[in-house]
Amino acid sequence: MANWTDGPEYAPLDRPSAFETPAAEPLEVPPVVANPAAGAPVAQPDWQPPQAPVQPLAELVPRSGVEPRDPRAEFSTVGSAVSAGSAWGSAHSAAGTLQRPGWTPDQPLSTSAPVGAAAAAGTGSPAAPAAGPAFPPPTTAPSFPAPTTAPSYPAPTSVAGFPPPTGPAAGGFPQPGTPDWFAPPPQQHWQSPDQTVTIAQMWNGATPGVIIPLIIGALINPLSIVMLAVASLLAARVKYRLRQVRRLFAWTGGILAAIAVLSLLGSDFEFDNVWSVLSGWAQVACWVLPIVILFQVGAGIRANEPPQRPY
Repeated sequence: MANWTDGPEYAPLDRPSAFETPAAEPLEVPPVVANPAAGAPVAQPDWQPPQAPVQPLAELVPRSGVEPRDPRAEFSTVGSAVSAGSAWGSAHSAAGTLQRPGWTPDQPLSTSAPVGAAAAAGTGSPAAPAAGPAFPPPTTAPSFPAPTTAPSYPAPTSVAGFPPPTGPAAGGFPQPGTPDWFAPPPQQHWQSPDQTVTIAQMWNGATPGVIIPLIIGALINPLSIVMLAVASLLAARVKYRLRQVRRLFAWTGGILAAIAVLSLLGSDFEFDNVWSVLSGWAQVACWVLPIVILFQVGAGIRANEPPQRPY
């Protein structure tokens, strides 16, 4: 059975009159634990030097006999027996430094003793040949006579009784030696490809959903406002010059809204008169917009613009 220990919702409704001692055994008394700080001095002790003489700390560390190394000094490399006579060993020998190696590629490799030294040592090798006669260095630079006249080339002559060539050679280049050979190349003007736009392409680019409602609004005056609104909603399916087409419908809607406000103010808020006036102006817009939209789409096709809606 649930009681008050399971939550406040199970608490008794009536307050108890007195506390009753539970019918349970008393708890065990924990054993006494010794205090580790018992007997410690109350005041903090002051440090005092040793009363008797002691051995210095420096004498307690055994000396290894090696001089300590300066940590700011660079490490020096020593060539081994394997790489002592090679380029790598010469470059990394103890004689070289980080800024100036002991051997560079423009120095010869010392792999053997000179021939003269070997002969002097009695090895039986032939001595080095004697040096050749020494010549004095040149005192002045050699001079060459300057050309007096420009080189002339013979004009092309006729071969086998034919006149000299005057037209362009094979490949469209002029003949050497002719005036056209020294003339600047002719300027070629880029011509745009002939892009013919048909009515069917403009009709498909403007989509029938935009042109057909405008044609209906241009023929039927009471439906001109409704058809103009339908064409403006379907203008999002135009494939070329979509931004310009939307701008046309936005300008048309703004002009019609201004005409509606002026008509309401001028006719004492007679809605029938305002509707007839707006229908007339909307019918005029339905006549003009198809022509402008078709020309805009045709210009986009002629300019090879990618369709904004390829489907």
